Amino acid sequence: MFIYFHLFPLHFPFHVSPYAHSILHHLIYLLSRTMFFMCGFHWITIRGRRASSSEAPLLVVAPHSTFFDPIVTVVCDLPSVVSRVENLNIPVIGALLRFNQSIMVSRHDPASRKKVVEEVKRRATSNGEWPQVLFFPEGTNGNGEVLLKFKPGAFVAGVPVQPVLMRYPNKLPATIWTWKGNGVLKVLWLTMSQFYINLEIEFLPVYNPSPEEKADPVLYANNLQKFMAKAVGKPATEFELIGDTPVSPLGHLKVPLDPKIWEIGKILKKAGFSFDSVQGLIDLCLEGVCSRVGLDELAEKLGLTQTDVISRVFSYFHKDASGMIDFREVSLVLAAQDATRSAEELAKLAFDLFSTCDADGCFLLSADGFSAILRSLVGSPPAESGKVYSELCPREDRGLTRDGFMQFAISHPCYRHLFLFYLRPPASGRKKPSRVQQNGECVRKNNPEDKPKED
Repeated sequence: MFIYFHLFPLHFPFHVSPYAHSILHHLIYLLSRTMFFMCGFHWITIRGRRASSSEAPLLVVAPHSTFFDPIVTVVCDLPSVVSRVENLNIPVIGALLRFNQSIMVSRHDPASRKKVVEEVKRRATSNGEWPQVLFFPEGTNGNGEVLLKFKPGAFVAGVPVQPVLMRYPNKLPATIWTWKGNGVLKVLWLTMSQFYINLEIEFLPVYNPSPEEKADPVLYANNLQKFMAKAVGKPATEFELIGDTPVSPLGHLKVPLDPKIWEIGKILKKAGFSFDSVQGLIDLCLEGVCSRVGLDELAEKLGLTQTDVISRVFSYFHKDASGMIDFREVSLVLAAQDATRSAEELAKLAFDLFSTCDADGCFLLSADGFSAILRSLVGSPPAESGKVYSELCPREDRGLTRDGFMQFAISHPCYRHLFLFYLRPPASGRKKPSRVQQNGECVRKNNPEDKPKED
C-alpha cells in the first residue's frame, strides 16, 4: 500500500506515450486488486456484461454501503470517477484518482459543482473518446438495506447509463460504514478478521432515458433509483445527505433524521443544568424581559460555568450581525425537551413566543417569526420555511393567526408530523417514525440509519 503511494505521489504526466500509460494502467490495476485481496476480497462474482463507453458513457453504482465499494472500479477497468477534492490527499486513493483523470468536486467552492456538471456533460457526449465515468448517485454510504435518493448530477447530460448493483452476501455486515455507527478502524478490523468477504457485482442492461427524463435530471434520477431498487430487492427512499446530515423531505422541508435539539438536552443534562428552571426562563421571554443574548449572558441565564458546554449550546443557535442569539429560540428548544408537554402545548408556546400584536390587538406570526420557530426546532433554512409560510399564507395576509399556526402544527396532513411525532422527546417513550412526502401524503419509510440485523 505504501509502495503504491510513493510510486505516484504527484500529478500524473498525462502527456506520456500510450505505451507507457498502458503499463501504468496495468500496474495500478494489479496493485489495486492486490490491496483488496489483502482485505479479504479473494474473488468477486460478476454477473452481466459491462457496456462500452459508446453504449453507456456513465456507470451508476448502488447501493453504496462501505468505503470498500471503490473495488467496483477494478472490475470496471479503472474508469474515471467523481470524487471530493479532499480525497486526493489519501494514500493510494489519491494516486488512483489522479491517474484516472477523475473529476474532482470541492464542497467549499460554490463554482465547483457547476464546473463538474459541465465536465460530466463534455465527457458523456464525447462519443466514446473519454473513458467511462463512474458515479455513486446516493452520494454517501447507507446501510445497504435501502437505496438513498439519487442526486441528479449523474443525469444532467441525459445520456444512457449502465446501472451496476453491488451486494455483500455475508453472514455478518462487517463492511457496512455509515455516518453513525462503527468507525473506519473498527470496520477495517471487523472486515479483515474474516477469512474472506463475499462480493457480487451485477451489470444491468443499459438504461436509455425517455425524452422526459432527458429534459429533467431529477425525474431521470428518481426513475433509475426505483428501477435499481426493484432489481436489487431493496426499498427506494427519499432520504439524502446534506453536508454531513442525513435528511428526509417533508413537504417543502428537509428534516434531519435525528433532531439535533436532543443533543442540546444531553449536553445540558450532563453539565448539571436543572430543567426545573425552564418554565421561569420561558415566562421571562413571554413577558418580554429577555430577547437577544451573548455568550456570557447565556451562561448566566442557564447558570452554567463550563466554557465548553456553553459554547456548544451557543453555537447551535442562529446569530445576528452582532453575534447575539435570540433567547426565545433557546427557551423553545428547552421546552421541547419536556416529555410531559404535549405537542399542542409546544405549538401554542412557539406561537406565543414569536407572535406580535398588531394595531387591532390581534396576535399574528410573521414570516420571520415562523422561520425562527422552524430554525430552532428543526434547523430549517429560511428558504425552506419561507415556502411553507407562503403555502399557509398564499394571499400575503398580515400574518399567520394562532388558529392558522395550530392547524399547521396539529392538523396539516403532512407538517403535523413535526409536532405530533418528530419533535416528541425520546424520554416520552414514543417511537419517532421517519416520514417522507410522497404523492402529497406523508408515509412511513425504512430508516437507512437502522443497522441490518445479524443472522
